[in-house]
Amino acid sequence: MANAGGSAPRGALPQPTSQQDYYKSLMPSQLLAERGEEIVVINPGSANVRIGLASAKAPVSVPHCIAHQLRINGNEQDAAELPKKGAVGEGWFGTSSLTASRVDEREDTLELVVSQLKIRSFFSEKGQAGAGNSDNCELLPKERDTGFEWTNVEDTVSGERSTPRFQKPSTSNARADDADDDFSKQKLDRPKTYRKYICGDEALKIPASQPFTLSRPMCRGRLNISNKYSMQQVCDDIYRIWDYILTEKCQIGSKLRPRFSAVLVVPDTLDNREVKELLSVVLRDLHFHSAVVIQECIAATFGNGFSSGCIVNMGAQVISGMCVEEGVAISSTRFLLPYGGDDITRCLLWVQQRKKTWPLADTDPLRDPLDFQTLEKLKETHCLLLEGEQHTTVDIKCRMAGEPTRVYTVVLSSVNVPPMGLFYPSLLPLEQFSPLPRPWYHIDYEDTTEDSFSEAGRRLETNEAGAANGSVNGNSINNDSDPYDFEDKEKKDMEEVSSGLAQAIVKSILSLGRVDIQKKLFASIQLVGGVGLTKGLVDAVEDRVLHAIPVNEAVDTVEVLSNRMAPMNIMWKGGAVLAVLDFGRDSWVQYEDWLDGMVMVGSGRKYKDSNTLQAQAFWYNAMLD
Repeated sequence: MANAGGSAPRGALPQPTSQQDYYKSLMPSQLLAERGEEIVVINPGSANVRIGLASAKAPVSVPHCIAHQLRINGNEQDAAELPKKGAVGEGWFGTSSLTASRVDEREDTLELVVSQLKIRSFFSEKGQAGAGNSDNCELLPKERDTGFEWTNVEDTVSGERSTPRFQKPSTSNARADDADDDFSKQKLDRPKTYRKYICGDEALKIPASQPFTLSRPMCRGRLNISNKYSMQQVCDDIYRIWDYILTEKCQIGSKLRPRFSAVLVVPDTLDNREVKELLSVVLRDLHFHSAVVIQECIAATFGNGFSSGCIVNMGAQVISGMCVEEGVAISSTRFLLPYGGDDITRCLLWVQQRKKTWPLADTDPLRDPLDFQTLEKLKETHCLLLEGEQHTTVDIKCRMAGEPTRVYTVVLSSVNVPPMGLFYPSLLPLEQFSPLPRPWYHIDYEDTTEDSFSEAGRRLETNEAGAANGSVNGNSINNDSDPYDFEDKEKKDMEEVSSGLAQAIVKSILSLGRVDIQKKLFASIQLVGGVGLTKGLVDAVEDRVLHAIPVNEAVDTVEVLSNRMAPMNIMWKGGAVLAVLDFGRDSWVQYEDWLDGMVMVGSGRKYKDSNTLQAQAFWYNAMLD
């Protein structure tokens, strides 16, 4: 039994029988309210991280990014020397441009998509990328934007502490005036002191002229490790962001956290070493009492109240999928598509520039966070998947620090074309992003999620020469030696990219041999993640998946199940449900054990992700309001 919340202490000892009976007598809503008060659920993602108490109805969602003060030779860089664009936004986006063959392929795909959507006027006036104001754009008078505030990057607290205080003499008004003048002069002469780092929404509203650089510790569903962004820096940034959210948004300071347990709902794209690093952040750095790790696909089934299904997690930067059968994640059905909502956002800009409907020629979502946020809101509110010419009139605000806001009235055209990139990935500008982060490790010495590896004697030792040549102990790394091998996954992912979402779902479900399970999963597809909010997506997925099934397969029904809440919060909610249920005691890792050796010391056991769930868990979930 997982003793992770409520008034009882969380330790190795079982709960009293009377308390167990008490919890079993509660209704599910009461159980969540009582036991969820001391359980924090953390669901990290590439673009956003969601954190909140298990008893809450919804989590706090914060952009998963951090802006660091930029220093050169140990000194703060002069803000005037920074470029107007590009000072914010490094560490996530790549700079490679599309090749000629890729451009041709994209144009061919565009013609195919336009014909399928029955858009007759798309090619009547061919535009060019980067076009300026067009005839259907209207620039309204400049206005003062009262609903937007730039982030204050100055460290006012430390600045006040370093300023000497002047006592006003009570005997002479002249002396008091002189003291005020001296204070004002010293205040003006004092050099600016900047905040060392800024997290979340504030990091995206820093003027480009300020000496800050933006970093994102996760990219495409993995830790964003590179030659310029080490594992230690990534983990440090994750700690700072999560600590900021817990302290400022959830009012759970560092002194209170030893009273709480944490549920880490990890993306299915992470490998074992990355999961261990995140678990170290939760226990070692954030000082939670205990923690448990749950896969997103498992959490999604519980968040929606189902025991089985083909879970398709459609995030901002990556789409992952896996089949779950009666609470068991079937790893052989896993698929990964390295594109997501952010790619659709940039495709929206490309379509408007091509049709000469976009008024700002210098829009750069790869470097300017405000440009990207503007496009993101337009995508969320106006992009859809319906046939025919879909257009809408919107107001676009252009903001520059120190200047009034410029407002453009624009007619967005063909807003149903960008979402088609889900089924035709060549329509998306994938090469503008950096590729999937390639970790410097391949084989994990202590597999934290599969006991079967140790039982089968699959703990392999990696030598430097073998790792450099793609081999382990002189043998080539292949699918037989390690089913989670990165090389094999990378080749598989590239094949899936060219096929699109519908083909990936079909291939995943058909990889299961039994026809009855295949029919069951095709009738229980679950679309979770932010992209799942796209209007018309459910009908498009059902239709395209049905037509992608080979004719020789005995499947004639495809159904996408409705979500019980906002699709981007489904995994978080599922983690909250699983956290309060009386199962999986061995899965919880205690703070002391993790610090001693990152394993269950003295028992010979280590952390194992719980796959098999008891019937009691399904009963609780089915009874939830």
